[in-house]
This record gives sequence, structure tokens and C-alpha cells, in this order.
Amino acid sequence: MSESVMLNKEKDTRESVMATDKEKDASESARCGRKLPLWLGLLLLLVAAGLLAPLIYFAVRANSEACLDGLRVQTECQGLNQHLQRQLHQAQEVLHEKEAEAATCEQTVVTLRDSLKKEQARVEELQGELATLNQQLQDAWERLRRQSETSRNNASSCSGFLFVVIAVLVLNALLT
Repeated sequence: MSESVMLNKEKDTRESVMATDKEKDASESARCGRKLPLWLGLLLLLVAAGLLAPLIYFAVRANSEACLDGLRVQTECQGLNQHLQRQLHQAQEVLHEKEAEAATCEQTVVTLRDSLKKEQARVEELQGELATLNQQLQDAWERLRRQSETSRNNASSCSGFLFVVIAVLVLNALLT
């Protein structure tokens, strides 16, 4: 029995040493596990502080009066620019309309000039015909005068000639 007691004691001692070794390993693991997050936490804290300081600086600068005035002026300039662009667009549309009207007017002027030239040619032609008719009238008048001097008693030839003169005068009036 003593052997069995010894074996049990040895076994208990081994188990106790193993338990102590396990506890040491667990506590070392715990400490190593805590050291890494603590170190990492400090690093993250430094990085956050390093980023937070410029962020605060830029936030303060962005909300400064000068920056806000600049933004306000920029917004006003954009609004004014849009307004001017709308006015420019409207002016361009009016310009295109006026250019189209001018082209129409120019075409009308060309058409009217052509018509005027044709009418002037027609007037010249009619004036030529009128001059011819006037010459014929004067010739007929001259013949009538001679005829009346030679034969005052011949009334029938006079009335025929008078009919021709009236016809020429009516034709002259119609042409003008």
C-alpha cells in the first residue's frame, strides 16, 4: 500500500505541478494578451489624437468668419453666374430670331428690287408707247387742221377724224 500511496502522492504532485504550469501559462497568456491590446490601444489613442488635432484645427478654420464669408460670396457668385448665363442664353435666342428676321427682310428687299426694276421697265415701255401715241395724235391733229383748211364743208371726214382723236385720248388715259 505504501507503494500505492506513493504513487498517488506522486500523481497528485504531478497533477499539482501540471495545474501550476497551466495556471502560469494561462496567466502569461493573459498578460501577453493584455499587453498587446494595451500597446495597441495606446498606439490607436496616439493616432486618434494625431488625427483629431488637425481635424479640430480644420473644423475651426472651416467655420471661421472669413471662410463662411468666402462661402457666402462663392454662393452669390454662382447665383449671379447662373443668372448671367440665363440672360446670355435669352440674348442669343433673341439674336437668332433677329438674324432670321433680317434674312427675311433682306429677301423681301431683293424681291421688291426685282419687282421695281420690272415696273420701271414697264413704265419706260409705256412712256415709249405714250410718246408714240402723242406723236400720232399730233400728226393726226396736224392733218385735221390741214384738212379743215382745205375743206371746211366736209363735215363727215371731220367727225371720223374726231373719232380717231377721241379713241387715241381714251387709249392714252387707259395706259397711264
